[in-house]
Amino acid sequence: MKTHSIAASAKKPAPALPSSQLDTAVVMAKKFEHVFENAFTLSAKVAAESALGSSKKRLFVTLAHHEAPTLNRDAAAYWASRSLPAAALHQWFAATGLEKKKDLFIALHLSASTLSRAQPDTPLDAAVTERMLRQSELFVRAAEVFGEEGATWMTKPHDLLDGKAPVEYATNEFGGAKVRQILNAIEYGGVV
Repeated sequence: MKTHSIAASAKKPAPALPSSQLDTAVVMAKKFEHVFENAFTLSAKVAAESALGSSKKRLFVTLAHHEAPTLNRDAAAYWASRSLPAAALHQWFAATGLEKKKDLFIALHLSASTLSRAQPDTPLDAAVTERMLRQSELFVRAAEVFGEEGATWMTKPHDLLDGKAPVEYATNEFGGAKVRQILNAIEYGGVV
């Protein structure tokens, strides 16, 4: 397995984030939370289920010794098995800050024709919800590392990702883990 050094140093404690990067990550996390809250309250059945489930848990939380929002894995696991209505995709896309719509299709592994046929209340496969959650986490993490340039970084081809953009590479959990690893190495230094 080939490894690349991002910066030659041992893993360090998290440096204090510049407030602009932290602010960008917090705002983005709130936007994504809003998208998922709105999407899941559109359906009366899902709203009734969520009263019993983990909907009361925040999707992004702040952990001790880490200033930036972190994906709440319990809440994400709960929501990842549920279908979102197609209307949520447009809100999610706006929350990412991406300029090109093709990036949405790449990030979620969807085709434009599928979305063009879908009515706003058409339920999408739960796998799309899972991809949206994964990509949301990565966008927030990229904002934490790069500030407002995080969304741009997510769409630029990267040598360590076989020349693919992070949104394209992270269409499954293994690719998402590699993108997280690169972001951690950029922030803390280390080997990828």
